[in-house]
Amino acid sequence: MKLLLLTLLTTGVLPVCAQQKWHPYVGLHASGDAEMYYLGPSFQLGTDYHFNDRIGLTGYLHSYRRSITNTDPTDYEKGHFHCLTGAVLVELRPSKKAPRGLFLAGGLAVQQVDSEFDSSWAYWDERRTNVLPAIRIGYAFSLLQRHLITAEINATGPYQERGYTHTYTELITQLSLGTRIIW
Repeated sequence: MKLLLLTLLTTGVLPVCAQQKWHPYVGLHASGDAEMYYLGPSFQLGTDYHFNDRIGLTGYLHSYRRSITNTDPTDYEKGHFHCLTGAVLVELRPSKKAPRGLFLAGGLAVQQVDSEFDSSWAYWDERRTNVLPAIRIGYAFSLLQRHLITAEINATGPYQERGYTHTYTELITQLSLGTRIIW
């Protein structure tokens, strides 16, 4: 994972800083899984490409890892949730002062989930990779003239799994609320 991030920084983020239509960013979010059982910090790294002031393309990697341990012998719980999401979204900025202001984005994400949970009342071990819809809604504020800081919400889903005796549906597979700093 560290090698992947270093490669992205040196081959993706640094060269695009020199171009005017590319705007790399880093984000810090509070995320949760579908049931909001695992809640915690997550990180985003990506870049925006602006066709003009109103329409752009954004791509990102979002990493979210969380674990839980409760060692009470009568009601124990131990589990982890690891989610890596890569997404490409079309972004619309309807504000009169674009690129500042409201933005709406939608597109597709590839999401890899590794979840294992063991407790006194349940057990599951799940590994899956899916292509899912993704959305982003937020507001961008000016930061030091050329840079932006955002307040936003990101969501992926729905996901549905069909078994022989059941159907399992998650309307939102991952929800995150946070901020990005855009160069």
